[in-house]
Amino acid sequence: MICYVILHYQAVNETKNCIESIRNNTSDEYKIIVVDNASPNNSGSILKDEYKEDNDIRIIISKENLGFAKGNNLGYEAAREYSPDYIVVLNSDVVITQDDFCSRLDTAYRKYSFDVLGPDIYSTKADYHQNPQRNDNFTLEELYKDEKNLLFKNRFKFLLKLKYSVLHRSVKEEIKHNHGNYKDVQLGKVLHGAFYVFSRKFIDKYDKCFYPGTFMYYESYILHYLGMRDDLVFLYYPDIVVEHHEDASTNRTYDSQYKKSVFVNKCLLDSCREYIKIIKNNS
Repeated sequence: MICYVILHYQAVNETKNCIESIRNNTSDEYKIIVVDNASPNNSGSILKDEYKEDNDIRIIISKENLGFAKGNNLGYEAAREYSPDYIVVLNSDVVITQDDFCSRLDTAYRKYSFDVLGPDIYSTKADYHQNPQRNDNFTLEELYKDEKNLLFKNRFKFLLKLKYSVLHRSVKEEIKHNHGNYKDVQLGKVLHGAFYVFSRKFIDKYDKCFYPGTFMYYESYILHYLGMRDDLVFLYYPDIVVEHHEDASTNRTYDSQYKKSVFVNKCLLDSCREYIKIIKNNS
């Protein structure tokens, strides 16, 4: 049994495409759990009505926008009720393309007994492979530097109208840290947050998949940090490939690049500070 958790926010067509890609490429018994993160366009209710006759789909409508970590945790907790072998947590703008996805997943588990798996995530928007996200996690020194930069941008918001205002890690910056060959199996690397597979080993041990103290951003780094602390097996497995059509939900929320940049910067700053706190508390 495989449970899929999709965090939905406003982007109906992307979520429906994600659902159909799962249905078309899953041969094992499965359950799809869609968590509507309090979409203001009523799209959660639209999805609930559309799929009300489908036993393989469960729609959960949150009364408030919980953000990335808590929203996915809500779906993960629901998925655990079915005692699945795997819980796949994927962005609504990701699609599965391989009809033998399930057998590839089983092969990966037999070979590596992973706790957390990340596939080859191909970004159709930026034309690059997003996994592994980074060879090594952030150091405290790097996080303090990031915090300083983000705080400056947060205080001087008018500067975000300038061209350098792409506040989340740019594609070039991510690629710079991605020194490994995306064609090779790799262990222990930071995995991109758009698509995770949590095995039964992980599911039996943790009642949440993400640290719940962030709203958005840094979740993948925090998951890796806490997982490595607990001796979990993080597997990058390029034999599984998915496509990522990025930023659908955020782009629908903020049609102004400036407003989006201000929002993203605040989330990054809050999450960066939370990550610093986690590391200091575990030192």
